[in-house]
Amino acid sequence: MRAAYADVIAPFEQALMPLRIDGAADLEPRAKVWKWEEHVLAGTFDLWLCNDPDRPHTWLVVSVGLWTEPHFLDQEPAARLGHFGFTPHQPLLFLPRPPGPATLTARVTGGVFPHKTSSRTKAADAIGVAHQWTANDPAVLAARVSRDLTTLLPHLTTPR
Repeated sequence: MRAAYADVIAPFEQALMPLRIDGAADLEPRAKVWKWEEHVLAGTFDLWLCNDPDRPHTWLVVSVGLWTEPHFLDQEPAARLGHFGFTPHQPLLFLPRPPGPATLTARVTGGVFPHKTSSRTKAADAIGVAHQWTANDPAVLAARVSRDLTTLLPHLTTPR
């Protein structure tokens, strides 16, 4: 997955690795891969950023991949991916890599979100946060995500 999407993953690692705090720098970026069909794989690339300032012991995680429409997971054979916990608009990576230009997305999530089948979070005091960006150029997208994250979370740029 990493080799096939090096042009997408590398700009994010270059832009975001220096910002990671709260022990996130000790965690390796994660690429998870699931078999979708016999010769098709789907996966995610996640980079831990920091602890969520509003929710102790919860990480803010940056996920990077291709933009997927909400109806994508409703159609077969992609519907079988639903049991892996994928949600609409989640950045996904596919092998083999789809041909042609693609819209890329980066999503930062933290806290607790309602599940696809529920309109409420589990805990009354649960706070969920998500920020999502899209672009066709991974370097432009990584730069924008980095700039916005340091604006939203200024403590990421505090000298350590």
